[in-house]
Amino acid sequence: MRRGLSAVGAAALGGALIASGGPAWAATTVTSNAFAVGSVTAASGGAKSAVAVRWNGSAWSQLAVPKPAGTDTEFTAVKAFSATDVWAVGDTAPAGSTFRQALTMHDNGATWSTSATPSPGTRNNTVTAVDGVSGTDAWAVGYTLDLPYGNRIRDSLILHWNGTAWTQVPSPNNGSTYLYDVAAVSANEAWAVGYGSTAGAFVLRWNGTAWNAVAAPALFSLSGVAARSGTDVWVTGADAAGAPALAHWNGTGWSVTPVSVTGGAGTPALTTVAVVDPTTEWAVGYQQDATTGQGSAIAFRVAG
Repeated sequence: MRRGLSAVGAAALGGALIASGGPAWAATTVTSNAFAVGSVTAASGGAKSAVAVRWNGSAWSQLAVPKPAGTDTEFTAVKAFSATDVWAVGDTAPAGSTFRQALTMHDNGATWSTSATPSPGTRNNTVTAVDGVSGTDAWAVGYTLDLPYGNRIRDSLILHWNGTAWTQVPSPNNGSTYLYDVAAVSANEAWAVGYGSTAGAFVLRWNGTAWNAVAAPALFSLSGVAARSGTDVWVTGADAAGAPALAHWNGTGWSVTPVSVTGGAGTPALTTVAVVDPTTEWAVGYQQDATTGQGSAIAFRVAG
């Protein structure tokens, strides 16, 4: 079995943590409780199993995540509201199948349990990120794909947890649309970002009633978002040439900052941004050599 977090999300309670399990990164806060998730793939047969680990202040330990027999499961992101209120999201499918359903699982500090999750796509449902302001107000985002075979048009997917159930919330599209990250500020303020084939970088904003498409920075795609308020939002992404960039929303407009990476081989990518205090952000990602497949981490501290 190939071990390690092939895709990773992290969530914690208080301080600063940057976690990596390969090409996907997450930056967050930590003291004595932190969680990271991903998946492992069996060397024989290729079965995938969701994995969750917990940091207790001195060491990481693997948690027992149930998996129904004959299924593949993968975690892509995690949000911890407390040590006994943790959500992980991803997807699941019958072993070897390409028909994937959305997956949400909750950890109450003792056991993980699966929650009923809308999966409107008739072929694939991919949940990429989760965030929230409380255990009764959480958001998960991603994208869906419908049959017939040959269809390549993805639709945005936004799910909301109200403390009792996950429900799908209507969300705009921008051609074939992928949502990659979400940041919640309050019950009336949340942001989701990704890519749309019509106009490139795609930004949605929640106003307490509906999700609406809003102005996006002049970039090709967006991969991560972090927000302190409706006038202080940071995103990671890439320009039309694939070069990494950061952008900041100040309430009236976006400012884009190209990011230069010296040394290494291959095109770098920024995948995640996190705010760690009132004036500091961390943006993290990777640089992968297209010839050897070897990757290395990149991280930037932004003051402002």
